Order: sequence, then C-alpha cells, then structure tokens
Amino acid sequence: MDVTINNRFAVLLAEKQVKERRNIPLAEVAEDTGISRRALYAWENNDVHRFDDVIINALCRYFGIKPGDLLEYIEDVTPPPAKKKK
Repeated sequence: MDVTINNRFAVLLAEKQVKERRNIPLAEVAEDTGISRRALYAWENNDVHRFDDVIINALCRYFGIKPGDLLEYIEDVTPPPAKKKK
C-alpha cells in the first residue's frame, strides 16, 4: 500500500490570484514568506519529498489557512498482488 502526501500550493496560489484579480509571481511569494524560490517551485510542481515545518508554517500564514488545507493525504487502495500458489 502506497501513501501519498499531496500539497495544494498551486491550487491555493491560483485561488489567491483569482480572488485578488492579479498574477502573483513566485518571487513575490518568496519575498512575502521568506521561502526560497527554488523551494516554492518544488511546492508549485508538487515535487516536495520533505515537509519542513518552517515552510508549512509560512505558507499557512501567507494563505491564512491550516496545515490540513495545504496538505492532502491520499491512500492507494490498489490491493497487493496475489501470491502464486505452489
């Protein structure tokens, strides 16, 4: 059974852009949060393998959300392969 932690950064950023009716570049998010553009790029592409509490805290503060709104737990429900009988 595989487990995936999906982040919703790109969705939250898109929603913020629509709400504010403007494009928000990652450079601006980096300046406002103190998170590097490289790290934000990884979050935007859902390519994060280590979830740093400092980054989660900064993003939650930036978007005005709780960690559960930023991270999504997805459990793979694919059954394991059947064992071959001898």
